[in-house]
Amino acid sequence: MKIKFFFSLLLAGALVAGAQTQGYKDGIEYYKAGQFDNAKTILERTLNDANTDKSLAYYYLGQVNLAKGDKAAAQADFEKGRELNPANGYNYVGLGAVALLNKDTDNAQDYFKEAQKLAKKNAELTVAIARAYYNADPVAYAKEIDKNLLKAHKDSKDKEPSIYVLEGDMKYDKQDFGGAAQQYEQAITFDPNNSEGYVKFANAYFFVNRDFAIQKLEELLSQQPQSAMAQRELAEKYFKADHWRKASDLYGKYIQNPNHFPEDKARYAVLLYWGEKYPESLAIANEILAADASNFLMQRVRFLDQTKMGDFANAVASAEKFFADNAGGNFTTNDYVTYAEALTGNGQDSLAVVQYEVAAQRDPDNGELLKNLSSVYSNNKQYGKSAEAYDAYLKLQEKPSLNDLFDMSRRYLNAAASENDTVQAKQLAQRGIEYVDQVIDRTSEVQPVMYQRKAFLEISGNNKRPNAAAVEALDKMLEILDANPANMDPANPQNQLNLYSQAYAFKQAYASIIGDKEAHKLWGEKYIAIKELMTPKQ
Repeated sequence: MKIKFFFSLLLAGALVAGAQTQGYKDGIEYYKAGQFDNAKTILERTLNDANTDKSLAYYYLGQVNLAKGDKAAAQADFEKGRELNPANGYNYVGLGAVALLNKDTDNAQDYFKEAQKLAKKNAELTVAIARAYYNADPVAYAKEIDKNLLKAHKDSKDKEPSIYVLEGDMKYDKQDFGGAAQQYEQAITFDPNNSEGYVKFANAYFFVNRDFAIQKLEELLSQQPQSAMAQRELAEKYFKADHWRKASDLYGKYIQNPNHFPEDKARYAVLLYWGEKYPESLAIANEILAADASNFLMQRVRFLDQTKMGDFANAVASAEKFFADNAGGNFTTNDYVTYAEALTGNGQDSLAVVQYEVAAQRDPDNGELLKNLSSVYSNNKQYGKSAEAYDAYLKLQEKPSLNDLFDMSRRYLNAAASENDTVQAKQLAQRGIEYVDQVIDRTSEVQPVMYQRKAFLEISGNNKRPNAAAVEALDKMLEILDANPANMDPANPQNQLNLYSQAYAFKQAYASIIGDKEAHKLWGEKYIAIKELMTPKQ
């Protein structure tokens, strides 16, 4: 199963907010990085702090509301910001942005002119105007966007970082991730502490070179070791790059901030699970569930952890509660598979089969799942279904391995041996023989057990009696065994006396079937002799 898809489902609805260390400025950072819910939480929390520039805070709250599509709330925020400080040009930019979205271009231009009067040659504010046009309609306002970006370049002598961030965003929206990363890197060049540039660079460049993207965030964290956003973003990239332990370790540092939110702990529990720190993950899940017993995500994590820890009885109980409490919930394939694993570990194989079947129905192209389902069927003595599931698994393999093919023959052998219908048993056995023949044809070193398997399949398909084809396969097995005298040496730990005894017994039985008394006597004597070699000396 695609592990990233599972993770996105695992965290569905669990928004993560960062702990604030710079007051309202952390909220601004989150807004610029596109994390609007986090930005709003921090901006509202810190609005009345003594060191908060409330006029500017309201501007960014307005921008958050605009990003979330609430123009009325945004308008009110910009108005409050303007009342608090009429000299702050940014709230005029915000009001102009609302006017653009309302198709009131003339009023928007008036607001933008007023903003620029209050902040002459302020390149960052001019970029904010360009962004307002871009957010409203990048095609209809292409000339206005270019005009303002050109002015910002000129006024800052090409050194304003926000210019390159916007230009990077424009390239990113066109899926030009390499070009976007170059622009974000320019922003970092002109402002080495530009968190927005680092985070957006990493997001864009992760599609091109994930290691380099991670390296950039590591640079940011080294410069701003207390930055909650830097810790969170790097931990996130570690996870996406399959560095589970690094992700959980870094998130562990982030979670220590006293201002973290409940959602942070839930995410940390998930990261600990993927970092294979199951007891630690379970402890957090239990802590959250003690306060909120219905927490969907933590109910899931609890039984996942318990299963990995081998606490199968409790895992089964937790899984039963998870599914019962969340009927119709957004369950994943992994939920059903893990529940099945817990049931198997608890000795409830027949119930495990049901869960594996549900998982396979949901994810029919998951080869490993079909392979596991086949094993569960086999353990439950449902050999026909085991063969069917393994056959479906093999069909998904571009070039099945010899082990896979040989394993398929074993499943058909079990199915044929347990089938009472002689016609059906013969058909199953023939399928198994086809797979053994593929193994023999493809390998450069034919092993005795390959012909043993072929002989047993012939017997299983012949009403459980040896036939000429079975004897022919046994003769080939004996030929290979006889080539190495050590195979019949009781002192050799790797001797093959058991294979000899099987061959002699079936050849004796076949001689009896065809009425060959001399052969019956010969193979009977050989069988007695080999059994004596197999008997430990007193």
